[in-house]
Amino acid sequence: MAKRFIDTDLFRKPFMRSLEAPYKALWIYLLCECDHAGVWVVELDVAQIRMGLKLDADKVIDKMGGAVVPIGDGSKWYLPDFVAFQYGKLNPANRVHASVLAHLAKHGIDPSKEAPSKPLTSPLQGAK
Repeated sequence: MAKRFIDTDLFRKPFMRSLEAPYKALWIYLLCECDHAGVWVVELDVAQIRMGLKLDADKVIDKMGGAVVPIGDGSKWYLPDFVAFQYGKLNPANRVHASVLAHLAKHGIDPSKEAPSKPLTSPLQGAK
């Protein structure tokens, strides 16, 4: 059983507040079920059974607005913010970090590249 850090401000963030309840539940599910590199093998049918919700993969990608990125042929999803939150800056000299880097490289993902910026979820959130 993997242990994960969780942000205690999660429900205060504009991203989370903008999601409808089923997608909030799915986001937490994805954080718990993805591997150590933030990659989840898409098993939406299993997720629906476990959570008791009906979800559409295309709607999930649309609603999550860049927080979930399909990789490869779409059979896996990558959570770009997962690694940064769980590990901070990755150091290849650290064995755990090296494993994460190798796993991401296998999927053609370079975590050192800045994640695409997400649009503001509310026009009330002006520039800072």
